[in-house]
Amino acid sequence: MIRRNATKRNTLSSPGRRAAWYGLLTALALCAGYLEVLVPLPASVPGIKLGLGNAVVLFALERMGARPALFIMLAKVFCSMLLFSTPQMLAFSLGGGLLSWAVMAAAVRLDLFSEVGVSVLGGVAHNAGQLLVVAALLSPQVALVNAPVLAIAGVACGLAIGLILRGVLAALPEAGLRE
Repeated sequence: MIRRNATKRNTLSSPGRRAAWYGLLTALALCAGYLEVLVPLPASVPGIKLGLGNAVVLFALERMGARPALFIMLAKVFCSMLLFSTPQMLAFSLGGGLLSWAVMAAAVRLDLFSEVGVSVLGGVAHNAGQLLVVAALLSPQVALVNAPVLAIAGVACGLAIGLILRGVLAALPEAGLRE
């Protein structure tokens, strides 16, 4: 699917306005992450989540640009670790988040995919990034055994998040983030 042509540059004029949007979106991502902690998906592989917090990052990517989305993703990862996780999980979250952000930012920049397609790419990339960290820190065999399940989960969860995001983007006027 071809994405609609949208301006992707951050046009938030004042530092205060930019900080307010960063804070709001980071808080939304943290709330979404907390919901995922409360209602985990029934899965045999640990770490499979819907990715509601990543929906906020993708929203920022679509509406504000790559750099603001990176800042929000990093704030989400570090704050989530402090609130809901352990320092050991930071490497997995950071590996998945950085690869997911990079793939989604490239896909948005190329403008070849709809927000649903970008979300699916991000879901698969997030799980691939986590598997790379598992292979590096724990065991390549564990990463390989879990790869098929996590690839399917990445597609399914990315599709669900992309459809949710499509509705959110359609419902919220772009003027809220533009001058």
